[in-house]
Amino acid sequence: MASAELITSILKENLYEVFGSTSHEDRLKNLARLWSPDAIFIDPMGIFKTHEEVSGAIAGLQQDGWVFSELGDVQVTSPPDSEISVAMLRWGYGKPGETPEVTGLDVISIKDGKVERLYTFLDGKAGN
Repeated sequence: MASAELITSILKENLYEVFGSTSHEDRLKNLARLWSPDAIFIDPMGIFKTHEEVSGAIAGLQQDGWVFSELGDVQVTSPPDSEISVAMLRWGYGKPGETPEVTGLDVISIKDGKVERLYTFLDGKAGN
């Protein structure tokens, strides 16, 4: 079982170094480091089953100059004697220093220290 500190680190690195990266090559390196080879990303746009597909989906989300920010603490659930942990993080996406244009929630499952599944839920436009 991964520690709460490791799980928190993985979730934050995923937000900033995978989803926040504008470089396909950097995203792929970080996906290989943080995600299991058979991890799956599920969000309103679809289901993405390879690191290439995930990186391509992220590229489609990129807005020039926009950044991700944490909108709360990471919450971790690690049942005793379980090899799988689950964590969630609320986030915002928008221009630096401004109210995020989009907000959402990531829920991940971690197994053997790697992302196994990522589920993204969108709240929509902030303030709506």
